[in-house]
Amino acid sequence: MVTLDQINLATITPEELGELLISAKKAYYTGGKPIMDDHTYDTLEEVLRQKSPHHRLFSKVGTPNFDTGFDKKKHVIPMGSQNKVTNLKNLIHYFELKNNILNKKNLSLSLSKEGVGGWIGDFVVQPKCDGISLEIEYQNGKLINAITRGDGFVGDLITQNVVKMKNIVLSLSKDFSGSIRCEIVVTKDDFKKLNKTVETHRMRLNNELVNRDVFNTSLQNGEELYSNPRNAASGISQRLDGKYSEFCSLMAVDILSVGAQRAAPIQNVFTEQQKISELKSLGFTPVDSFLCHSFEEIEKIYQKFLQHERLNYPYEIDGLVIKINDQKIAQKLGMKNNRPKFQVAYKFPADSNTSQIKNIVWQVGPMGSITPVAEIEPIELSGAIITFASLGNYDLVIEKNLNIGDIVEISRRGDVIPHIEKLVSKLTPNHIEIPTLCPSCQTPLVKEDKFIRCPNSQNCLPQILGSLRLFCDTLGILGLSEKTITKLYQAQKIKLPGDFYKLKIDDISHLDNLGEKSAKNIINQIQNKKVLSLKQVFDAAIIPNFSAARIQQLITAGFNTPEKLLNISQNEIESLFGFQKTLAEKIVTGIKLRRSWIKSIIDNVEIKNLKLRIRNLSLQDLSFAITGDLSMPRPKFIELIESNGGKFVSSVSKNTTYLLTNESESTSAKFTTAKKLGVKIINEKQFQQLLSSQGS
Repeated sequence: MVTLDQINLATITPEELGELLISAKKAYYTGGKPIMDDHTYDTLEEVLRQKSPHHRLFSKVGTPNFDTGFDKKKHVIPMGSQNKVTNLKNLIHYFELKNNILNKKNLSLSLSKEGVGGWIGDFVVQPKCDGISLEIEYQNGKLINAITRGDGFVGDLITQNVVKMKNIVLSLSKDFSGSIRCEIVVTKDDFKKLNKTVETHRMRLNNELVNRDVFNTSLQNGEELYSNPRNAASGISQRLDGKYSEFCSLMAVDILSVGAQRAAPIQNVFTEQQKISELKSLGFTPVDSFLCHSFEEIEKIYQKFLQHERLNYPYEIDGLVIKINDQKIAQKLGMKNNRPKFQVAYKFPADSNTSQIKNIVWQVGPMGSITPVAEIEPIELSGAIITFASLGNYDLVIEKNLNIGDIVEISRRGDVIPHIEKLVSKLTPNHIEIPTLCPSCQTPLVKEDKFIRCPNSQNCLPQILGSLRLFCDTLGILGLSEKTITKLYQAQKIKLPGDFYKLKIDDISHLDNLGEKSAKNIINQIQNKKVLSLKQVFDAAIIPNFSAARIQQLITAGFNTPEKLLNISQNEIESLFGFQKTLAEKIVTGIKLRRSWIKSIIDNVEIKNLKLRIRNLSLQDLSFAITGDLSMPRPKFIELIESNGGKFVSSVSKNTTYLLTNESESTSAKFTTAKKLGVKIINEKQFQQLLSSQGS
């Protein structure tokens, strides 16, 4: 789990930080198992915004179009995420900035200078569901599709699961065509019932195993209990078998009509309040709504939820959503980077409590990092029972002077991952002894800044198993749990990542009691990842210090075959822009370390577009910046640029060759800078012509 303590914010590059955040989004939206908590993500996103405000992360939402096993469908309009604030001062400032925009358009919320929050204009305040975003499409009153947010443009078609959920409306009371936006949640009561059902299923499975004289089994057989309601909502909604969907509930948050293939406001609906009334009239269960006339009223509701209502609320919430009530004003403000300007999420701070440390264990990560984790006396935070808390790194153990028996403050940052914030009462002298040998393979550990690491990546079991799991996660291969991978390794069915492609149904079905159907699904998932790009091959090999962005840089620079990348030298890397000596040395060392892994993947997959990459470098030595709306998601244009030898840049400079945009005039910073510097501005049609003419 990534924490702020593990990252040197002073030295991390925007490219590295961006790739990390994109990986976090992938894990958050597709797997239900976040790699970092909301607090960490929000902080790192703000750091990236300061370092590189035009990074591609801010032009995309949700997660890239990863293979989840479901069919895909494009949204009626992009489903954006929300801007966030964490205190009243920032909330007021957020809407003050919006008022400046409105003043330029001769439309104002008329901010009063008297007192706090003197807006002449209304806000609608709603609890922010800690769930999964969904679009439900209706045509002439009939449900036709239910689509997850996905990457904001294209999502998973999970209609088969949604029709089983609570509060679903299959046939509307009116002849309505359009979209209903919902949040999929698992209520606190249903969460208890869900895990009780899962536990009963596991016990029945174990009894069956005992009756069949399979004695070396325990409750780990069968499905795992869900860790919290949010992860349950994520996991259940994207189950291919639709199991447990009846434990999910739908909470409606927005409505849009559709005409001539375009989304539009509902006729005769002029306020956010009227939207809620319209949702109710159609039979939906909307989120609670409160009308406020000032920021003072908003803050009173916020404090009421924070101190009392939140714990007793029927489902998990992680803040409030503040929306401008007037739809005319909302439409004038519009969107930026697929985030609505007319609303903002007012997030709750991390919950905290105190507990005693029972033990400190040292876990070995996939890349060899040794992470201390504290086992604590069970406490309840935000409705969840907490028994373990992260300590980040060994340096924090020393800094906080922590030992077994000490009383500490625990918080759930972003209501997801428990962390030890500070020492409350020192009961055991000194800090716990820092290990000098790997707890798994007993290899002497090495110190790297704040971290200790096991260098024995070839023979250290947790590193091997962790890297095999990351291979599956990177390629989006579903169904292979850590336990299943461990059993396959112990049975000598897999040793290198390429061995996954050699698995047979019998290797899985009888080994982990998954059954033939589940085994077939897993094999299909693996075989569906048998055609990979060169970038995917090296990214999935889990090479230390070699991020996906760096891999693409080398491919674009002409190292566009497996042989070239495998045999690249430190001097060749150092000669490229943006690569320092230390990083170049680490990349070469990492490739050498993972050479057998890389070759095992190459030997078992087909590398797509490899000949094209070698033959067609039509955009070589050309750099492109992008601004404005395009016909496809921006990442697709970036992929086109990079796969044809070009370079994508996040901002315009004198070294930029082209600015790609469909706008003939714009006040955007990139457009203005391009005109000032004489950078050529081209549209999509000219870009395609450039691809064709350069490639001929």
